[in-house]
Amino acid sequence: MHGNENTIPGSKQSATPKPVFMRLLMLFGSGAICLLVGIAAALATGDLILLAMSAVLGIAFAAKGALLKRKISAGQIYGVSGVCVGIAPKMLGRYRRIELVDVDTGGDTHIILPKKVTFKIGHVYTCYFDNHVGSRPENLANPKGGISGADFDLPTNGFLGHEDFGVYQEKPSIEPAAPSIVGQPDKNTKNEEDLK
Repeated sequence: MHGNENTIPGSKQSATPKPVFMRLLMLFGSGAICLLVGIAAALATGDLILLAMSAVLGIAFAAKGALLKRKISAGQIYGVSGVCVGIAPKMLGRYRRIELVDVDTGGDTHIILPKKVTFKIGHVYTCYFDNHVGSRPENLANPKGGISGADFDLPTNGFLGHEDFGVYQEKPSIEPAAPSIVGQPDKNTKNEEDLK
């Protein structure tokens, strides 16, 4: 793997990353809303078929949320971090290629994501992906989108979200100040005699 990819084990990390948590919240929330709308419609109209369809849809959303929560706890979520240095549109598609460079190792990663996902050149990002069985390198056959690198690919259907940490700023190099001798006047300050 490249140096800018991290497994995010749920048990070892203090908190779930915000984009992954929002995805989890949306899944459980969507399931609850589907179920509540179905119950309200069934009470108002007496339509049991609508209630059954809403219940099935609500249970499906809840199951998908529970599966994602389980993957987070098992550490099956990958985070790919780096500074965005390039955005290239794909000609005939809804995707574009994003290039992230890890500032520590200098390794680059190319991510192919839908155009609706926003990136800005010069910003630091962490992208989160689901590490399901189909995304392992030995199981891949030229996916439509995902991360392309020498070691692995993750398809876009495993993309969970990304975090923007703002514009990349290099760490300033701290130069030591020139030593001064106690009692010796500084060259930049003038004596009282010089001022008279």
